[in-house]
Amino acid sequence: MLKAKTGHISFTTAALDPTKAVAKQLVYFTVALLCSRGLVFGKYAPFGVAAVAAFPYSGIWSVVLGSTAGYLMPSSASVPVHYIAAVLAAAAIRWTLNDLVKLKMHPVFAPAAAFLPVFCTGMAIVFVNGSASATVAMYMAEALLAGGMAYFFARTSKLIGSGRTVGTLNAQEIACAALSVGVVLLSLSNLTIGPVSLGRVLAIVAILFAARYGGVSGGSVAGIASGIVFSLSTTGLNYLSGAYALGGMMAGVFSPVGRLASVVAFIFSNAVASLQVGNQEAVIGGLYEVMIATIFYMLLPQKIGAPLIGMFSHADDTSRSDGLRRSVIMKLDYAAKALGSVSESVEEVSKKLYTACAPDINGVYKKTIEDVCCSCGLKVYCWERNYSDSMNAFNDLTEKLKVKGKIDRTDFNAQFATHCSRLPMVLDSVNSNYNEFMIRDAADSRAQQVRNMVSDQFVTTSNMLEDMAAELELYEQFDFAAAQKVGEVLRGAGILPIDVSCRTDRFNRMSIEIITAQLDGVRLNKAELTAEISRVCSRKFQQPCISTVKGKCRLQISERPLYRVQAGCAQHSFGNRQICGDSWDTFSDGNGRQIAIISDGMGTGGRAAVDGAMACGILSRLVKAGIGFDASLKIVNSALMVKSGDESLATIDLAALDLFNGNLEFMKAGAPISILRKSGRAVVIDAPSLPIGILNEINFTKSSDSLLKDDLLVLLSDGALAAGDDWICESVEKWNGQIPQELAEEIVTQAIARRTDGHDDDITVLVMKVRENE
Repeated sequence: MLKAKTGHISFTTAALDPTKAVAKQLVYFTVALLCSRGLVFGKYAPFGVAAVAAFPYSGIWSVVLGSTAGYLMPSSASVPVHYIAAVLAAAAIRWTLNDLVKLKMHPVFAPAAAFLPVFCTGMAIVFVNGSASATVAMYMAEALLAGGMAYFFARTSKLIGSGRTVGTLNAQEIACAALSVGVVLLSLSNLTIGPVSLGRVLAIVAILFAARYGGVSGGSVAGIASGIVFSLSTTGLNYLSGAYALGGMMAGVFSPVGRLASVVAFIFSNAVASLQVGNQEAVIGGLYEVMIATIFYMLLPQKIGAPLIGMFSHADDTSRSDGLRRSVIMKLDYAAKALGSVSESVEEVSKKLYTACAPDINGVYKKTIEDVCCSCGLKVYCWERNYSDSMNAFNDLTEKLKVKGKIDRTDFNAQFATHCSRLPMVLDSVNSNYNEFMIRDAADSRAQQVRNMVSDQFVTTSNMLEDMAAELELYEQFDFAAAQKVGEVLRGAGILPIDVSCRTDRFNRMSIEIITAQLDGVRLNKAELTAEISRVCSRKFQQPCISTVKGKCRLQISERPLYRVQAGCAQHSFGNRQICGDSWDTFSDGNGRQIAIISDGMGTGGRAAVDGAMACGILSRLVKAGIGFDASLKIVNSALMVKSGDESLATIDLAALDLFNGNLEFMKAGAPISILRKSGRAVVIDAPSLPIGILNEINFTKSSDSLLKDDLLVLLSDGALAAGDDWICESVEKWNGQIPQELAEEIVTQAIARRTDGHDDDITVLVMKVRENE
């Protein structure tokens, strides 16, 4: 058998192991057949259609065949052709829409693909037979059950396909899996020996195992799920919903005492719940089932249930979380240092290679000598008797080539020009070889620049890891109870959280980080969500900072700080064009800081607008994602340098205001002055620096200050400063309005009117006023 030796060839599972592929299809067929045999309300069987709508598409035809076979087998199901038609319709829907990836991955797709066929075929029977309203209601209930179970089947199928261990499942995922298993067991409820049902015996065994290894949570979830499913099967068994739920909970309560205590607790609880049933035969049958199931459970080895360990338990172990935090910090810090050393090694080797392999202009002359002089009859005279003179004649050409880029006859000394019989050929050869030399030198210089950029990326990554380690170091404790409450709030708002982290720092300030799936189609009311999170956590939070990357959404929320910011921005485009070369943004980073950014693309018009928007947009996204300012700047700088072969330059003016204490940090890269108004006096902040997109090595020039209530911060692009800054300081000091937008517009208007050099430029003015939170 041939084996692939590279990672570029892949084979499907079927190609590698046909037996496993066939077995997988048989499993789909069997499970679908069982689902189609499960009855609710005595004569309705919607679960086979739900299986067709929800099971993985790779087994769709096996599922269709299994469900169809189940409906064709004799049963108490009413009008089997109704279900067969619904199966085919559900399969047609999935086959038709399978290429629409975003649609088929939507959580509503599987329920809709099950509900619509069951509902439509049911209504067709109603119209043909003229059924009563009660029958219409039952068909509607059947369709709703099909849609609901399709959702549970779809969630369970994804869990199985993900390969996750049971200990990583959350409560919702466990409930979906329990209900799915319950439906499969429901199909076995009709396999009876006297009053004893095989399906219900297996359900009791499953409840006891869940209670043994999952405690109260496991027993309750399994009991409720089994009770709901089996209580819907036929009339006269409604007591099972209470009996199984109560029995599962009590079995979980006594599970720490031992298996026998757990079994006894289940038996008595089930018996108490059964007393409400008037049908003595049903009660006796149920007691027989409990007795058989408990004996079977006691005879099974304990290790059979070992995979369930950790499925329902998520302990709040503070000491363990603190140890984990320290471990993560140490690993991040060590990884940062390792990447820094890799960068140094790459740079050192790169320099050595460049020194050893860089093109040499002497190669131009050697190539000419080999091509022209070696076949000349005067070779002995020029290169044996007068080697030094001939070599000096070539060496004297170097400066002339660098200045003019080529040579002619007059550039050789008179002696060489007089004696050389092949001077025209020498001239052509030198000029041709020098052009090749320049091309290779330019390519090597560009390659060296790329190598330097790669080396810088190691340093940037190292800095990012150090920033993350420093951020984690500030957090003293993780609040798991608060995280659970926040998760419930999100689910109530229609948002499915992937992960929620609530952390408090050494100053007892809580910050919340939430990762969810992309919020497509979800109308997020930030104010209501923030108010509800504040209520359940008993703290006051500010609205979240939201960023989206590759299908995942990150919400960063911090406690409400002492201050808040009111901002206003005004712009003027060069020549009153629609496109402005300046870009700006202001946002809360979710950690209690208000960030303001202005980026000025060099020049005017579309090219400047692209550079400015690119610099501002990437920087904003990185900061929102929690990456440090210095690392973000290096990433933006690299992006501008590799954007195209042409030079791309932009300035960055960034201000970060800590809303808890008023500390203000300025970070400038080629940006002009900024102006503060503190206690009514204007202060100019200047920090000369280079713009980004020029050099590999780029850093912010930083300064710091502080603001209090009613102080102002004014960020400007250089277009506003053509007539100086004195008048701007005066305008800022005299302004006594309440809306920063008005001051921004006033400065832009005055900047245009005061310019007297006959030129125009893009102008951006961003004004922020500090206010106290009420």
